[in-house]
Amino acid sequence: MYLNQARFTKHVMKMGQQILWRASFACSCVNPTSGAPDAKCKLCGKKGRIWSPAQRTVVGLQKQEIKPEWVNAGLWEAGDLLVTVPENSPMWQGGQFDRVTMLNAEDRFSRPLVRGKPDEDLSMLSVKSIERVFWKHPVTQALIEGGIPEVDGDGKITWGAGAPPAGMAYSITGFRYPDYFIWGELPSNRNIHSGVRLPKRVVLRRWDLLGKG
Repeated sequence: MYLNQARFTKHVMKMGQQILWRASFACSCVNPTSGAPDAKCKLCGKKGRIWSPAQRTVVGLQKQEIKPEWVNAGLWEAGDLLVTVPENSPMWQGGQFDRVTMLNAEDRFSRPLVRGKPDEDLSMLSVKSIERVFWKHPVTQALIEGGIPEVDGDGKITWGAGAPPAGMAYSITGFRYPDYFIWGELPSNRNIHSGVRLPKRVVLRRWDLLGKG
């Protein structure tokens, strides 16, 4: 029995979730012996990976993936997802550590940052909106409400009115789109169907866990 390629793809596209997909590449700063990135690398920001510009596409969300063999081996993490990638998606050629942003959902976040420091950005989040900024007065300890900055697609923060003073630690809160990365079982052809370009199954893991475990 062979699956109908066109019908299978049409089904996934109809019931799928809107996402942004970014292909991942190993940064040239990574030490081939230790696997550690250069702590001073400005290209990858000490992450060891760089990502291509985002492409919008669709995947079919199957379920949260819990395999007995994964649990027994200690490989399963809460929040792992199993998705189907249609054959007409650019993500069909995806690989390990590719970044996947779910556009049909959102999570609240809150982060402490320091105004003017090199790492004052939200590059590891896909920010939808900023709702609140505040900091403490250095003398009175009174709570000071700040203005709402602009955050671009790369997580760069641009301040207007109500910015924290230079060197001031502040709290920034808002909503983000959930991010994942391709983990474990990479996209692969369905060999039982003679390698026909059919939708692929891909396991996604929460972006927060990238590089951990």
